[in-house]
Amino acid sequence: LVEVKNCHKSSVPSDWVMVSSTKAVSRFHSPFIIENYRHLNQLREQLVLDCSAEWLSFLDHFSEHYHPVSKAIGHLATIDCLFSLAQVAKQGDYCR
Repeated sequence: LVEVKNCHKSSVPSDWVMVSSTKAVSRFHSPFIIENYRHLNQLREQLVLDCSAEWLSFLDHFSEHYHPVSKAIGHLATIDCLFSLAQVAKQGDYCR
């Protein structure tokens, strides 16, 4: 935003767009900013679309290997539980 005092508002080029104003100042966007802001929004939308497409691609690829990964996670959880129980038993001087 380019901020201009209202007393100097007449010197602002006619192709600039007023965005907001107060009693003291007015704020403007230049044509350069307007065009680049439009381009930035298009790129943001394209980024969202590309990210969604890549996420779906990842999910498709991952679904091919879901069952082996699920089994491995289950085995790791069992081992983690057994190690935790062994650690508690060791700290408490349990005999079993």
